[in-house]
Amino acid sequence: MSPLAVGILLVSSLRHCFVVGNELPNVTKSEFDSPVSDILWLGKDREIVMLYTEQGTLHRSKDKGNTFEATVLKSGTRALHVVRLLMSPASTFVVVAVGSGLELFASDDAGISWHQIRHPDAIRLSFMFHPTRPEWALLSAWTHDCKLNRPGSPCTHQLLVTQDLGRTDLKFVSKHVVQFSWGRNKLADRIFFTHFRDKSSKQQMLVKWMKGVDLVSTDDFGKSQQMLVENGNKFVISEQFILVARLQDEKDQSVKLMVSQDGSAFKHAIIPTPLAEKSYTILDASEGLVLLHVNHGEGLGNVYVSDPSGTRYVLSLQHNVGVNGRAAFEKVSNLKGIYFANVWALENATEAAALPSSFSHLGWLDRGNYQLGEDSTQSQSEQSIRYLKALGQQAHTVSVSERRLAERRLAAARNTSIHSVISFNVGGAWSPLKAPTHDALKRPVNCSACSLHLHDTTFQEHFVPFYSYDKAVGIIMAAGNIGPSLSYKAEESNTYLSRDGGLNWQEVRKGVHIYEFGNHGAVLVMAAVNEETNKVIYSLDEGLSWNSLHLDQEAFNVTNILIEPTAVSTDFLAFGKRGGKGIVYRIDFDVLGWMPCHSDSDYETWAPSDGVGHLGCTYGKKCGCLLGQQVRYVRRKQTSKCFNRKKNKLPVVSKPCACTQEDFECEIDFERALDGKTCVAQIMPPPRADFGILQEQECASTGKYHVDMYRRVAGDKCTLAALIDSGFEPS
Repeated sequence: MSPLAVGILLVSSLRHCFVVGNELPNVTKSEFDSPVSDILWLGKDREIVMLYTEQGTLHRSKDKGNTFEATVLKSGTRALHVVRLLMSPASTFVVVAVGSGLELFASDDAGISWHQIRHPDAIRLSFMFHPTRPEWALLSAWTHDCKLNRPGSPCTHQLLVTQDLGRTDLKFVSKHVVQFSWGRNKLADRIFFTHFRDKSSKQQMLVKWMKGVDLVSTDDFGKSQQMLVENGNKFVISEQFILVARLQDEKDQSVKLMVSQDGSAFKHAIIPTPLAEKSYTILDASEGLVLLHVNHGEGLGNVYVSDPSGTRYVLSLQHNVGVNGRAAFEKVSNLKGIYFANVWALENATEAAALPSSFSHLGWLDRGNYQLGEDSTQSQSEQSIRYLKALGQQAHTVSVSERRLAERRLAAARNTSIHSVISFNVGGAWSPLKAPTHDALKRPVNCSACSLHLHDTTFQEHFVPFYSYDKAVGIIMAAGNIGPSLSYKAEESNTYLSRDGGLNWQEVRKGVHIYEFGNHGAVLVMAAVNEETNKVIYSLDEGLSWNSLHLDQEAFNVTNILIEPTAVSTDFLAFGKRGGKGIVYRIDFDVLGWMPCHSDSDYETWAPSDGVGHLGCTYGKKCGCLLGQQVRYVRRKQTSKCFNRKKNKLPVVSKPCACTQEDFECEIDFERALDGKTCVAQIMPPPRADFGILQEQECASTGKYHVDMYRRVAGDKCTLAALIDSGFEPS
């Protein structure tokens, strides 16, 4: 027998004879002066945990949250009252603490040592790290003069930059700034910002679309500026696109969308609608196209999908719900092309206009995102749902007036009808969510005309939103109900799980819960949020079975359950409050003694599907295809008793499928015919069809020209041969 074979036998023997450790996860408790506001994971392996409380005290743990020590930062003789923690996306060692007096302290060693960043006196600050350079950052400051309520005061919002994490004086970039951001990829060192052209008077707040607010860029920290879009009031930067809302009509408060792929040349977007464009929410721009929610005014919002250029759009979904600048639209972050949305029922589409004013969202002009720094220039899908899912529970961050408005919105929503839908082909087609056949108590669901409806982030004051995470392939959790429409009554809402990308669902618990995934989805943990509890519920087999774990003798209100951002570990932090004090429970599943997954028997291959069989697949006569290909993911088997210690996602193999009509959508100015198969022109001749040199020459010689009625769904990888052989030739 070879030495290699002996080694394999030894490993196999160890695997099967290994004595399991504890029967239950280990729990340790830490108490704080007040409820926890936020938590960060720092250091090489995210072993450093840092948090701050509502009373502004800062605490640091060197052992993954097992024990904490207070960290006192002093500005002069006064201890810093921390109101925010920010970590650099380029280094897990670089962190900034913001004080209630707008003091800034920075650390480049995960909180061991700190230095103060000196900046001009201000009444409001925003801070944005560079995407790849840990010590570069942008800082904006509204000057103290803005407190003066007189037209001639020198109030300005100035933009500053540091290249050494604020150790030396900050460099001035510009003033009268509205919005700002670093670029992406090759343009990461370029600064983009919008500003008021006229800087001779007191700066206004951008509370409406305005003339004289332009988008510019600088490559030399403000020494010179390049005009990009005149009257381009606000913008979003994604990996491939820069999208700008340009003022169209100040009186009517309408805008037009401008798009660039190189950061210099901007083109008008073509959106096929006669309706006014009041504002936009960029839903996602991560898959080589743009999904866009357009607010048409009076409570009406539609979703449009672009071609690969980001400039030519087709209607994808009507009556998409939108609240406070956020659309009821979520990306399944671990799979390509799958999106979830909530829509007004047709009978309620016009009733949206009667809802409280902030219900008809203001998109990029919403008061909530005006000074969110990086969030205000990100697409909705990039804003971390891992933390958004807790915001509704953190009542201390919401003013009384905002809470009252939230209650009014909720009361109004209860009198309307909202439905949930899902798309498996980047918005090309939408369908209801399949209702589970049994509830959490194993009782049959008797509702023949019902589907599943789930909550999103638009009403997160009361319900935990739809949640997926990119390392947990195929797994989604959400709160909602089975029925004819979405219920906004907590007592009618339950917790649901899908492990196949939203195709099938199971009800896993009665009531609304907060949830988190760990170890690539191998560990699921949740806890009730609408009532006090002293336990969490967990699953080690992706929802096949659930167990209760008591955390304490006394119950507490759960705020959130989080894990380090890579979601590879098996250490969870459940935090909340009891009697005004903050409590953090560290839940450690490593003590179970499970071995690392490494043999073929521990893994399975899985291909996401829309549930429709497709002929001609390379993996068999009939198989599921999404976006013209069958993608097979390797993931841990549901019943394998091992943990996956790999930091990256497991292998992914893809093969193209033969094209079907579902792989194509109608071009601009065309729509599906009554048969649902072919595309027909809405207007003849199609006014926005491509008419270039070739079409001009063809028209001159023959008296006619050809236009494309179809276009391939952006990102679709299907092969054309079989489709053309069937007689359908899209272009």
